[in-house]
Amino acid sequence: MNVSYNASREAPIVTRDSFRVPRFILLPLGLLLWAIGVSETNTTNIGLYGLLPKLPLIFYIGIMVLIASAGLEFAQSKLSELRLGLHATSLVVILYGTAPLVYSQARYAWFYKTVGVVQYVGAHGSLDRSIDIYQNWPGFFAAASWFGNVAGAGSPLDYGKWAQLVFELAAIPLLYAIYKSLSLPVWHRWLAIMLYMGSNWIGADYFSPQGLSTLFSLGIMAIVARWMLVVDLTGPRKSGARALPFIAVLLFLFFVLTASHELSPYILAIQLAALAVTGIIRPRWVALAAAAIAIAYLVPNFSYVNNHYGLLSSLGKFMSNVQAPTPGSGTTVIEPRATKIIADSTDLLSVGIWLLALVGAWLRRKERRIVLGLLLLTCTPILVLVGGAYGNEGVLRVYLFSLPWAAALAVCALAPLRPGTDNGRGALRAIVPLALAIALFFPSFFGSDSSDAMTQGEVETAAEFLQTAAPGPILGPNSNAPLSDTARYNEFPVGAIFGSGGAWGTNPVTPDIAAFLARTMVHDFGGQPAYIVVTPSNRTYIEAYGLIPIDSISDLLASLSKSPYWKLLVNSNGTTIYKLSAAVNKIPTGTFAQNLVMGVP
Repeated sequence: MNVSYNASREAPIVTRDSFRVPRFILLPLGLLLWAIGVSETNTTNIGLYGLLPKLPLIFYIGIMVLIASAGLEFAQSKLSELRLGLHATSLVVILYGTAPLVYSQARYAWFYKTVGVVQYVGAHGSLDRSIDIYQNWPGFFAAASWFGNVAGAGSPLDYGKWAQLVFELAAIPLLYAIYKSLSLPVWHRWLAIMLYMGSNWIGADYFSPQGLSTLFSLGIMAIVARWMLVVDLTGPRKSGARALPFIAVLLFLFFVLTASHELSPYILAIQLAALAVTGIIRPRWVALAAAAIAIAYLVPNFSYVNNHYGLLSSLGKFMSNVQAPTPGSGTTVIEPRATKIIADSTDLLSVGIWLLALVGAWLRRKERRIVLGLLLLTCTPILVLVGGAYGNEGVLRVYLFSLPWAAALAVCALAPLRPGTDNGRGALRAIVPLALAIALFFPSFFGSDSSDAMTQGEVETAAEFLQTAAPGPILGPNSNAPLSDTARYNEFPVGAIFGSGGAWGTNPVTPDIAAFLARTMVHDFGGQPAYIVVTPSNRTYIEAYGLIPIDSISDLLASLSKSPYWKLLVNSNGTTIYKLSAAVNKIPTGTFAQNLVMGVP
C-alpha cells in the first residue's frame, strides 16, 4: 500500500494508489469463494427452485466480489484489456461451469436424444434420413461422431455436460472481434460481452446442433464485421480482392451451419439480407449467396419437414408462431409459485435487455450506420416467425440471435460519455445492470433444475436397458427422461401417457389404466415388445409444472404392479420399467372399445 505523510501533522495520507493491491486480489478472491461454494454444494433432493437454494452463501458472495472487482476495473482511467478479459472469462466459468461441476450427469432430457443420434452415426457410419429430422441435418452429429473417434473421447455422455462452458468461452473472442470491428470503445466491448454472458439464459448452448450453430453464426458475423462492413460511404471499402478469401470461408461456414441446424441459417440469412439491402455490408451478393445455400438445402428436405411438422400450415401465422413454449400439454392442476417466479425472471431479463437496447439506440442515434446495423441485427430475427413457430421455440431462437446486438446497444445506454473522467459513475453504470442481469439469470438458467437435472442412477439404468432390451415402443408419464441416448435410439419410439397428446390424456387416473395402456400398445404397435418407463425426472417434471396431480404416477405404478398385462423388468435407482406380457392377448376388448367410443380411457 502506498502511503504518504504530511510533514507538519505526521498523519498518513491515503492516495489513490493505496487501493491498488486490494483491487488486484478481488478477482482471485471471488473465484476462490465460488470454488469453495461449488465444493460445498449438495444437489440431492433438489426442490422446485432448482439449484438456487442448494448453492451456499459463500458461492453468491464470490459472485458479488467478482462483480465488484469488474466495476473497479471499469472505473479506472486507463482500462486494462487483459484484466477485463480475465473478468469476462471468470464470469463465464462461474455461470456455465457450475452445473457440470455439481452434477454428475448433463442437464436437459433433450441432450440425451442428441447423444443417441451421435452414437447412431458412429455405430453405422451412415445416415438414415427416414428416421427423424436430426438425420436430415447431420452436420453436428457427423462432426461429434468424428471427434469421438479421433480423440478417443468415448460416449458424449462422458464429456457432453461441459459443452455449455466450452461454447461460451469460445464465444468471447468472436464477440470481441465483432465489437472491435464495430469501433466500439474498450469499456463498451467488455461490458457488452459480460452482459451477453449474463443474459443468455436460453440454454441452447448445450451439446447440440443449436449450440454449435450459435458459435458458427458469431464466427460468420465476425468475418462480416471485419471484412464487409461499410461504416463510412466516403471512405475506403473494406471488401475487395483482399476480402475474397474470407468471404469464401464465410460461405463455407454458412454451408456447414445450414447442414447442421434447421432454423439458424434462415435467421442469419435474414440478418445478412437486411444489412445488404441498407448498404451496411458489401458486396451485397454475399447475402444472396447465403440465402441460396439455405434454400437449396431446404428444397430436398421440404417434403419431410412439411409432412412431419406442418411447415405450410404455420406459414404466415405470426401471432400464433410468436407464442412461447409451454412446459407441457394439458390443463395445469396447480402452478407452483416457483414456476411463476422462474417464468417472470426470464421475461424480465429478456424484455429488460431489449428495452435497454432501444434506449441505447436512441441515445447514440447520431452514430447512424453503426446504430442502424445493430438495430437491424437485433430486430430482424423476429421475421423468421412469419415462416413458422419451430415447435413454439422460435421466439427463444429470436432472442438468442438478437442478444449479441441487443447487448451492444444496451451498453450504449450505460457507457459514460467520456470514459475515464467519471470513474465512480462509470463503475455504477457497469455493475448495477450487470448485477441485475445476473440476479435474473440464476433463476432463469438454474431454476428448472428440479426437472432439468438427471440423476446418475436413472441415466445409467436407462442406458443399460436401451442397450440390452428387445426393440419396442416406450411410454412414460411425460417425455422428460434421459432416454434415447444409445445407437439404438430409433428402435425405441417414446410417447407420453399424460397430457393432451398422451395416451391417457388429462383424465384422472383410475385402477384400469394399466389394462388400457396394454391394449393401446397392442392396438397401435401390434404384438411387438412394449414398455412403460418411469424415472425420477418424470416425477419432478410433474411436480415442477403441476400438469397433473402428483399422485398420478403412484396410481399408475400401483395399477401396473397389480396388472397381469405388465411384467416388472427393472426397479433400480428410482427408475421402474415394465414390459408388456403375453397375457395381453387375453384382455377383454369390450370395455376398451366402449371407452373409446365414449372418448375417455
